[in-house]
Amino acid sequence: MSSQTPFPDLWADPQLRALGHEALELLRPHLHLRRFRAGELLWREGDAEGMLVALRSGRVKIYRLLPNAREVTLLLFGPGDVFGFLPLLDGQNYPAYAQALEEAEADVMARTTLLRVLRAEPELAVTLLGLLGGRLRAAFDLIRSMSTPGAQTRVAQALLALLPPEAALTGNPVVVRLPVSAHEFAGALGLVPETLSRALTGLVRDGVLQRAGTGRYRILDVAVLRRTGEAAGS
Repeated sequence: MSSQTPFPDLWADPQLRALGHEALELLRPHLHLRRFRAGELLWREGDAEGMLVALRSGRVKIYRLLPNAREVTLLLFGPGDVFGFLPLLDGQNYPAYAQALEEAEADVMARTTLLRVLRAEPELAVTLLGLLGGRLRAAFDLIRSMSTPGAQTRVAQALLALLPPEAALTGNPVVVRLPVSAHEFAGALGLVPETLSRALTGLVRDGVLQRAGTGRYRILDVAVLRRTGEAAGS
């Protein structure tokens, strides 16, 4: 199983993580373990049957295919994230693809099981609706950020999300790896690849980052990177 740094969805916040944990505790007796190979699809856009997924390890990307067959990454999920339940609640098909980026383990639940549990435990519906509401608000925040300057701020925030907890405490230099290609990473941040490249180059030029190979960056100054990530709208 992968030993890479866990990578939560880019727009996670403590409240959403807490709701996910609460939902997982309510669902735990009804979940079963599944393993996914790197590159395996959990579901396709348009699929009617699906599952609620609570990731134990690995990363999953949610993406759509444009008419020209280009992929657009919408979300990136990592250990601790709970997702995939929207079609299970509204009875509609999946609006996007879900693909394992690496070997992954997850606790899963089929739609029929979830519906049965919701009838027996209505408080679970409130928790799942809270998760949906939080992600909807995050989507609105992303749309708003895409209409204003601040690419370097978004890139800094995403790099901070890749840091292991101990690095945030010590402030020592640490190497992080982009969880997907630069093209997909840019899309997940609402940026074009050229803008991502310029933002990373600027951080390198400012002595905050150092390139450490393809898709790898050594964070030299965590404190400065954090200040950059807090400079919303800069």
